[in-house]
Amino acid sequence: MGEGTAIAVPFETLALGVTLFFGLSGFLLYLPFVRAVMEQRDLRIAAYARNRALRILPAYWLALAGALVLGGTFVHSAAGTVVGRITDPVDLLLTAGLLQNLQPATVGTGIGPAWSLAVEAQFYLLLPVLALAVAAVAARSDPSRRVATLAVAPIVLLALGLSGKAVAAWVITSPRGEFGGFDPTWHAVVERSLWAQADLFAFGMALAVVYACVESRRLRLPRGWRVGCLGLAALVLLPCIATAHGSEQTYLVQNTGEAFALSLVLATVVLADRAAPRRVLWLLDSRALLFVGLCSYSLFLWHEPLIHWLDRHDLTLGGWGGLVANSIVVAILATAIAALAYRYVERPALRRKRSMLSAGQAGRGAT
Repeated sequence: MGEGTAIAVPFETLALGVTLFFGLSGFLLYLPFVRAVMEQRDLRIAAYARNRALRILPAYWLALAGALVLGGTFVHSAAGTVVGRITDPVDLLLTAGLLQNLQPATVGTGIGPAWSLAVEAQFYLLLPVLALAVAAVAARSDPSRRVATLAVAPIVLLALGLSGKAVAAWVITSPRGEFGGFDPTWHAVVERSLWAQADLFAFGMALAVVYACVESRRLRLPRGWRVGCLGLAALVLLPCIATAHGSEQTYLVQNTGEAFALSLVLATVVLADRAAPRRVLWLLDSRALLFVGLCSYSLFLWHEPLIHWLDRHDLTLGGWGGLVANSIVVAILATAIAALAYRYVERPALRRKRSMLSAGQAGRGAT
């Protein structure tokens, strides 16, 4: 992307959005396992694995193919990390398999924002292992201690993430002394791996335990809890954002604080139920937000390759007026492509997921 192009400004760092995304994933994916352990049901690991593959891979492969056609993928070269097309077949296979971040030579290759999807895939693999371990311990535990056992998994993720952040900050440091980005270094590998990002999932997983306890009436929330959560979230979040200096340094401890604060905000939404203000519920149920929600995954995958293509063909404008115009153009194009991708790729894949659920896995555990 051209240096100083106005269209690049709002997309340079989206760390807070990634943090929220990881926390929400931790909540949604751990919750079915929590319920299953509480109710002493089978965890259905095979169904979980198939559901995850159907959810992320078809749309990702389509977007990766589109990005290759548009010449909008990141690739390492002698001149550094550039935008272009991946031509090495091994690099392409690694990128298609979301394994690109496991070695310096390919870290960050492919669709730029998909580095977080690669971390997500690593979380998908670790989560059932933790859930099986928790279920095994819970089965031998007194029923009164089963909930406490469920808290072990998020604690493990929190410790794992903090250790990875410490290594990225003090052991395998960036040659530039700052955020490694897509630099072909081991610092960038650690930074872009579950090792340094695991704590961002932990707070969502902890919220899943709280949610299941409230749902099963094992826990009653005190009066005024929502105000307390929002106040504590602001108290933690604002200093973390201010001291991170707007940088996407996801290995910083500030990012851990942001994850905790965002989980508190998320709690006010998922636990509020009927107590939530009608205006909030109306907004969440509005057609516009539902449409954006359906297309959001493909929007996430397609927007950056489109930006690179527009920029390379000098179809962007400079200045703040150009920023507005560029953003509108990208929004229209990306939404149109995302809607088609959802209609013809994501929805058919999700139908297969639902048909599998109706064949034997129907119930609250679907995610």
